[in-house]
Amino acid sequence: MALTRLANRLTIDPGVRDSVYRTAKGKCPVEDYLDGFSDRQVEKVLWTLRVVRELNPVPAQYLQKMSGTNDLWEVRISHAGNIFRLLGFVTSKRLLMLVHGFTKKTEKTPPQELATAAARKKDHETREKTKS
Repeated sequence: MALTRLANRLTIDPGVRDSVYRTAKGKCPVEDYLDGFSDRQVEKVLWTLRVVRELNPVPAQYLQKMSGTNDLWEVRISHAGNIFRLLGFVTSKRLLMLVHGFTKKTEKTPPQELATAAARKKDHETREKTKS
């Protein structure tokens, strides 16, 4: 998997950490999205996630709350003219739960990308409530 190829280079910070959403069947849409990335692209994603973990405050060029959403955040990654976005939300355990990734081709985030992230957020929260 692309995300795990270089994950050993990351350090975990006790503040807000990132985690990835898994479906009820165990699939990981963010890892599936990143599987098509080159090693250099994955390195840039991991570097950006490290910035999100380690800097306080995190510069808006790397992490920004999305307006008009139900507390969705976007991790912003640019590499070699490509713009990648990882969407997620902050859990009650202060984890940045990454739920969706896409390559941005327009100025505004397409509504279907936001809808996908919102649906996965709702699914995660529903499953977490049933565990309690």
